[in-house]
Amino acid sequence: MIKRLFDIGTILIFSPIFIPLIFIISLVLFIKQGLPIFFVQNRVGKNNKIFKLYKFRTMEVSAEEDFHKSHYLDLAKGKNIEPSNSPLEPIRIENDDRITSLGSLLRKTSLDELPNILNVLKGDMSLVGPRPLVGYESDLYGKYNSKRNSVLPGVTGLAQVQGRLDLSLQERLYWDLKYIEDNSFSDDIKIIIKTISSVLTKKGAN
Repeated sequence: MIKRLFDIGTILIFSPIFIPLIFIISLVLFIKQGLPIFFVQNRVGKNNKIFKLYKFRTMEVSAEEDFHKSHYLDLAKGKNIEPSNSPLEPIRIENDDRITSLGSLLRKTSLDELPNILNVLKGDMSLVGPRPLVGYESDLYGKYNSKRNSVLPGVTGLAQVQGRLDLSLQERLYWDLKYIEDNSFSDDIKIIIKTISSVLTKKGAN
């Protein structure tokens, strides 16, 4: 309950910043790229419940999702992922030409995730938690799937402040599970502060 109140309270406090930003970015996207402005995708939430995630569109309308799926399946090498804190092949897709020039800027500043606050208000997400995955990504975590999805997914999380797309699938799982095992309200505050720092320095951005 405290976490939920914190999420809503934080969004309300910063709404004078969030609302104009969303309006301005939407207007620029409409002028530069046309419709649709938002990217809506099914993601796996708490207790494996499927919900619709809202983001600003950063890719061409014709972008193929199968490309992203193939990349993740290649990283998994046909096996379920095990948590590991050792550096392995990073999640990042190099030179992804599906991303628009404006979309690249939004991703580097993480402003593409700003519409996630709608998911927080709806109760699908929290400000802090493991990032929500698409179905095929979630399935790669096999026996760890239920534990990872035992909490609300977050706009940001412990894995994001460790390097975002510079992490491997194994490292991301490691940090997500660590957050679930050790999380506290004070840790959430620290993660939010570190997230702001990561965004400003573009650490692990794509």
